[in-house]
Amino acid sequence: MPSGLSCLIIFLLLLGAACGPAAPTPTPLPSSPEVGVIVITSDIAMGANRVVFGLVDRDGFPVRPPAGAAGQTPQAQVRALFLPPGQAAGEVRATATAQFLRWPAGEQGIYAAKLAFDRVGFWELEVTAARADGTPVVAKGAVQVKEKTFAPNVGDPAPRSNSPTAGQVTDLSTITSSNRADPDLYRLSIAQALDAGKPLVVVFATPAFCVSATCGPQVEVLSELKDRYREQANFIHVEVFQDPHLLKGGRVQGKTAPAVTEWGLPTEPWTFVIDRAGKVHARFEQFSTVDEVAAALQEVL
Repeated sequence: MPSGLSCLIIFLLLLGAACGPAAPTPTPLPSSPEVGVIVITSDIAMGANRVVFGLVDRDGFPVRPPAGAAGQTPQAQVRALFLPPGQAAGEVRATATAQFLRWPAGEQGIYAAKLAFDRVGFWELEVTAARADGTPVVAKGAVQVKEKTFAPNVGDPAPRSNSPTAGQVTDLSTITSSNRADPDLYRLSIAQALDAGKPLVVVFATPAFCVSATCGPQVEVLSELKDRYREQANFIHVEVFQDPHLLKGGRVQGKTAPAVTEWGLPTEPWTFVIDRAGKVHARFEQFSTVDEVAAALQEVL
């Protein structure tokens, strides 16, 4: 799992992040515009993708959107331009409206858009948004689109991982770094849940060591969904590290958990919604809200 050593880490730290084991591959800031796009989603391939990004100014500070009226979510317009090799100009091949997702802590946040890419290669994202004072801005960033994702994609069978369960240990701290572990999330392994014939929501996250400080909140989202739909679906949290309780100098000493490797996860946190047939119905790289995941889950209930 790669470590973040660039402007993305600065962006996440400004949102209140802590140091951790993994971070998405960052998109360099454009050299001339006053506002740039930092693409947080790292695992992008041809087809439909949930693309998460932030806006930052020249000094690397997040650009806040207008507060908006009560009940209204700030938005941004996104154009995706394919950049043919050797050509300076791109061709607009996809557009979308991005919704602002407020960060779990503080007033900052990120944008999420659903974009369909039909070419492998480099794409430019052109984002039209507004600052907190309503001033319009146009920002640009770049993404690389692969032929196939690293992590399971929509329609792929979910790997039958034997993730650790509460019944295998005497102390939950040996299988999760959460300081408020919900025992219900460790009742079943992924393999057991897939055999249960119910939809499944699984979150891969390391609450105590997360680079974006959103892993703890992401597991809390999972618990909230579990309380809503406990009779209709199963819910599992998988800790990113083996033996998360073994620390040295404040850093976890355990290796990456086998399930994380089996699922090919390049970053964390990740959330997957699995249908009754054991296939991926939706996937969310980085923080996803209760409403986002609930909407995907309701489609397979």
